Amino acid sequence: MCLCIWFDGRVHKEEGLERAAELFKVLGHESRLWLVRLLGDEAMSVGALTEATGMSQPLVSQHLKTLRQAGLVSSMRQGKAVTYALTDDHVAHVVADALVHVNEPPPGPRGADEERRNHHD
Repeated sequence: MCLCIWFDGRVHKEEGLERAAELFKVLGHESRLWLVRLLGDEAMSVGALTEATGMSQPLVSQHLKTLRQAGLVSSMRQGKAVTYALTDDHVAHVVADALVHVNEPPPGPRGADEERRNHHD
């Protein structure tokens, strides 16, 4: 997959790379990843997130604020209760894919499988 676009013999950055980098910065904290995973299952209150994670209420609120500012989480008020939910399931998929990736056995060097097959043929 090319991350560049060619025009007039020059290489230009693919559109969206800066925004993707900002997304990864926001997701670059284990606690925020955990909150995204939990909110990917269902909308939850700060109290429920605090209980589920064991984090302090102020810390959960701080991480939710960061996620809200990035547009990844929204809040819904019903009376005095505030519930948080993901604004888009794509971010839950990004986190899930990252977890699958880091839990896979490490791959060998690129092309190593093909090279081994060629030596055995």
